Amino acid sequence: FCWRCDTPLIYYAKESWFIKVTQIKDQLLKENQKINWVPEFLKEGRFGQWLKEVKDWALSRERYFGIPLPIWKCQNCNLIEVLGSKKDFLNQKFSKNEYFILRHGEALNNKKEILITQIPEKIHCPLTKKGEKQAKKLAKKLKNKKIDLIFASDFKRTKQTAEIIAKELGLKVIYDKRLREINVGVFDGKKMKEWENFFKDYKEKFSKKVEGGENYNQVKMRVYRFLEDLERKYQGKRILIVSHQVPLTMLEGAVKGFEIEDFEKFKRKKIKTGEIRKIEFKMLPYNEEGEIDFHRPYIDKVKFLCPKCGSKLERVKEVIDVWFDSGAMPFAQYHWPFENSTLKSKKLKPPKLFPADFICEGMDQTRGWFYSLLAISTLLGFGTPYKNVITIGIVLDEKGEKMSKSKGNVVDPFLMMEKYGADTLRWYFYTINQPWEEKRFSEKDVFEKLKNFILTLYNCFVFYKTYSQGKINLKNPSLKNVLDRWIVSRLEKLILEVTQELENLSLTSAARKIENFVIEDLSLWYIRRSRRRFQDPKNKKESTEAQKTLGFVLIELSKILAPFLPFLAEKIYQEILKTKKSVHLEEWPKANLKLINENLEKEMERARKVVTEILRKRQEMKIKVRQPLKKAILSEKFSDEISELIKEETNIKEILFGERFEIDFEIDEKLKEEGIFNEILRNFQEMRKKKKLLPKDKVKVKVFGNENLISIVKKYQKEIKRKSKVKEIQFLKLKKIPKSFEKIVVENFEIYLKMEKIN
Repeated sequence: FCWRCDTPLIYYAKESWFIKVTQIKDQLLKENQKINWVPEFLKEGRFGQWLKEVKDWALSRERYFGIPLPIWKCQNCNLIEVLGSKKDFLNQKFSKNEYFILRHGEALNNKKEILITQIPEKIHCPLTKKGEKQAKKLAKKLKNKKIDLIFASDFKRTKQTAEIIAKELGLKVIYDKRLREINVGVFDGKKMKEWENFFKDYKEKFSKKVEGGENYNQVKMRVYRFLEDLERKYQGKRILIVSHQVPLTMLEGAVKGFEIEDFEKFKRKKIKTGEIRKIEFKMLPYNEEGEIDFHRPYIDKVKFLCPKCGSKLERVKEVIDVWFDSGAMPFAQYHWPFENSTLKSKKLKPPKLFPADFICEGMDQTRGWFYSLLAISTLLGFGTPYKNVITIGIVLDEKGEKMSKSKGNVVDPFLMMEKYGADTLRWYFYTINQPWEEKRFSEKDVFEKLKNFILTLYNCFVFYKTYSQGKINLKNPSLKNVLDRWIVSRLEKLILEVTQELENLSLTSAARKIENFVIEDLSLWYIRRSRRRFQDPKNKKESTEAQKTLGFVLIELSKILAPFLPFLAEKIYQEILKTKKSVHLEEWPKANLKLINENLEKEMERARKVVTEILRKRQEMKIKVRQPLKKAILSEKFSDEISELIKEETNIKEILFGERFEIDFEIDEKLKEEGIFNEILRNFQEMRKKKKLLPKDKVKVKVFGNENLISIVKKYQKEIKRKSKVKEIQFLKLKKIPKSFEKIVVENFEIYLKMEKIN
């Protein structure tokens, strides 16, 4: 059935061109054993079975577009010729005519180095006496050549030359405008040097046109088309063409298949005045731009003489299977073997960057690209073209059905990228499941990746930028603080593990490890526990150490994130380092094993479990974390630094060690007052956040309300000012509540605040 409209299809046999792949079946199976397949079962499974049952490759297709099959067949004797290069074309015989090209004898303009390129001629420039002698001498020389036809340019100098020869040979001259000198436009009648100076180099003459004139490429095509016309009109004739240096040089180069570089080398051998040369017509596939183009329709015009019977060979109508195009990619991209391998050696060398270290495509490519690459490379004798293969599963809709326009379940990837970002979509596919498994696309899950990972990472970056104090040296952070030592240890281990996973082609595992590090280690623990050092540091040194560590972590993280999240990694890298250099040009980071502290990581892991348990107990007792508790007894010991972290995270005044795990939930008046203060402080900080204030922004606050709460604000106002960046607190006594004030409820009591930024 048709895959588009489900119409029943009838299959029938047709003649086709084949590559005999069955002849190299054993070699294909042998090469497959050298490939590392992910998943491994494809080696002997889907791909291996395909190779065991390999069929000859039906190479040809009856279409218009595609690489033309380079096979020519004689219409008379059925001789077949396969051409593999431009050189093969040039080795064929195309014409039964013989062509002689002659540059006119020396003329007055040659002597004076003046350009006369338009008719009527601005300056009368006939042949010089030397030029007339050259023409007469040539006429006698040509008597033996048995010339049948003379064609010439209609300038004075070419007319004179052609007529002298025609008179001697008893022939008539046929004039053709296509044989005229190159038109130099506004430089006509001027010195040759002026026109030469118009171009920066020889190559530019092929593309740049003088006002009112033409370039070399246009001249080349007019004289070549002239020669094609002669081929259509005459057979078995000897033809003399009288013209000028540029048209004849272009014609000679055109029949030899010259590129611009070849013309530049050939200019030293340009035809001289009064010189005659023999050229052989070659029908080459020139397009409208004057380039040799081996595609249709140009290649279809190329017909050459059969070496066996003398009839014409024509190209067969078929084009090559597009899978051959893709399979030839490692060779075609370097124009192999013509430009990047020595043809002098008996055995051709493979192209550079061969074989590829890594290739990734859909599971269906086991019978497509993976196969065509291996088949062509093996046919050429180079073995496997890739070392490692990762296959990726098909993206299905949320219900597990294949996406189809007719079903209306197609998800527009560009819409998803516009909505969630390309990096989010990439990360979703990296982490949802193993690469080769089918993906049930869920927009909800994409949003979860954006919210839980991408924005978490971005917020870590924003946090750093918010508190960073200009450009600081991020290399070799001091690591005096236990949190700094721990996060760097975790980072170095992450680099080690991600590198190993990528070496093993375990992309999903690598991505998930990065995600866990960012969410659990960097965001929920390191930055959370380090906030005070950024927001309310004891001194500048403490703040700088924290900034340096976080900056170092983010830069190293951006390097390993670069292959996964190219855009976000670039932004983090460039903005932190204040550079235009790309993270994608960085060396892949190497883990510093000396900075990995296994004991510290284990102790921190135990501490986090204890914290989780204490917070769970608090929740059971319905006591907020902002409410300080007197003490907790832990059943396992911790270092002083880690104990301090546990105290800060759980808001417990004292940590003791004993046989049983216990928490003292008794709250005295002093602890209660401190809890109320913490609640008020949180509201101050929330107000700053709502107003989108920066840490450097100073504010003044007006407050009134419940006397008990006001007394606590007064008691702790010094600390409130420091931690909330408040310059001034004004205590008011108002009967009416102004609309500009915000209500805060703490312990069922109310106070009212108004926060204003100080300019």
